[in-house]
Amino acid sequence: MRILLDTNIFIPLEDSSIGMNGAIAELNRLTVSKHQLLIHPGTAIDLFRDKNEDRKQKILSRLHKYSQLESPPIFLEGEEEPLFGCPKKENDSIDNLILLAVHKNCVHWLITQDEGIHRKAKRIGAQERVLTVDQAITVLATSESQTLKLYPSVQDVPCYTLELKNPFFDSLREAYNGFDDWYIEKCSKTGRRAWICTSNNDIHAICIYNIEKNPIVTTENKGLPGLVLKLCTFKVLKRGYKIGELLLKQAFNYATDNDIDNIYVTVEPNKHGMLEDLFYDFGFYLYGIECKGRDNVFVKNFPKNFPVNNLLPLEYSIKFFPKLKISNNSVYLVPIKPQYHDILFPEKSRQNDLFRDEISSAGNTIKKAYLCNSKSNSIKAGDVLFFYRTEDEKAITSYGIVDQFYIENDPEKIFQWVSKRTVYSFAEIQKMRGKQTKIILFRLIGHLQKNIYFNKLKSMDIVSGPIQSITKINKQKTINIINEANLSNCILSN
Repeated sequence: MRILLDTNIFIPLEDSSIGMNGAIAELNRLTVSKHQLLIHPGTAIDLFRDKNEDRKQKILSRLHKYSQLESPPIFLEGEEEPLFGCPKKENDSIDNLILLAVHKNCVHWLITQDEGIHRKAKRIGAQERVLTVDQAITVLATSESQTLKLYPSVQDVPCYTLELKNPFFDSLREAYNGFDDWYIEKCSKTGRRAWICTSNNDIHAICIYNIEKNPIVTTENKGLPGLVLKLCTFKVLKRGYKIGELLLKQAFNYATDNDIDNIYVTVEPNKHGMLEDLFYDFGFYLYGIECKGRDNVFVKNFPKNFPVNNLLPLEYSIKFFPKLKISNNSVYLVPIKPQYHDILFPEKSRQNDLFRDEISSAGNTIKKAYLCNSKSNSIKAGDVLFFYRTEDEKAITSYGIVDQFYIENDPEKIFQWVSKRTVYSFAEIQKMRGKQTKIILFRLIGHLQKNIYFNKLKSMDIVSGPIQSITKINKQKTINIINEANLSNCILSN
């Protein structure tokens, strides 16, 4: 694959005076002699601004080790501002040119730690192809071993069961004065609980949570009505495994199961850009400044009734999860083989298998990818998907909404789109070589409490024969599925 390195990745790789942490070293190991690493000509301009003359000359002398991106695209007149906004300083212009190379498909990936570039990538729909170092390591290691990457499971534990001396808490202790006292008095002694992700007794992530009622949450005395779930501490140490998304999924499921009206979290401004982006991506919005005047308050609503507005179906779903809007969007039945169903929807499979190993389950996230060779070409963002498990259960089990849809036959190009959320190994993707592969990037909304089996679908005249490929269904058949599955509380059809 052709991988473009941003300046903030290139410098630690080449400057021996900068300590190469384990992540950068592992990235170097996984890419050397296996992938084509490229630098943008703008990188040299970035490096020339280094005020440390000795370091600058050493790094510039090593640029020849990397291939330069030949004839990189430049902006046509009036093209830059609609894509990325007006650059405010010189390095903004270079960042925009580097990201333009991704937008114009000059490379498969861009690896960068620059939070601003990640935001701009999302703006143009290229977020799946712009990776952090940790995300790249996770994906490349998976590709190298030809095995599926595994996501940890979430444990719900009392806070007093966690050892406060664990090094995981060191950064929280440094960031917040009196953290230990707060944890002991407000969490341990009160029996507050936390969702944690662990492996080999190491904590990789934590979300301490608390239930409040009608709290006042901002300096302007703005409150949140009803039952409110506060995510008191949200920290992810091990990155690249979608653990932050996994914790949010846990919080969303808890909210829907316990009639929560709102979720909120506070974030220190200008310190956690990637975390803020995660919240925005899953429907949180900035609500104000918390009562102590320090942190930003982010809120996600869980309305009991369907808000009526002009949001597009995908935007509606993100903002009001798990509610869906079915208006001018289409609905499809999507057949999925049991082995892929187990990987994409492991929690659904575990409902029917009490002895399944929860620790090694993959795919416990909201954003997922589905690949097939169906003839369907008209799927678009915002379309609703009902997943039909074939072969054994022969039933509709789960449903979601489309983020993005692509058609591709080059395995490396397929991999570039699904790498952040795939449950397919690169070896499996290579088997699709030469075939027109449909790439459906989607968000899981939920699972049916009661599966709708094939015989029932046939008796309801929703299908007439075996479901072997993606099938578009009309509005009335969709309503029949909604009614049969008792989904009227989470799908709005107008």
